[in-house]
Amino acid sequence: MGFLKKALGIGLGVKTYHNVFNRPVITAPPGYVVLGQRQKGLGSRWVVTYAKKHQMNVKSTFTIGPNTTAMNVGCNKFRIDWP
Repeated sequence: MGFLKKALGIGLGVKTYHNVFNRPVITAPPGYVVLGQRQKGLGSRWVVTYAKKHQMNVKSTFTIGPNTTAMNVGCNKFRIDWP
């Protein structure tokens, strides 16, 4: 049983390591700034936090997955590039 737990822990660690070092590159449209991104759970989904440049205290988020290449916010488009 100890071997199985250890193997499962190593497998989850490798998956998390892989996802953290393969984080997406997000290009914000003019007038917006990306404040951060964090991994959601153990999968390859990411939560992106952004704000308008002239309203930095109002933050918004959206979630992206590995098949996402762009995200529309109103008439503005965030470009997402995966390594």
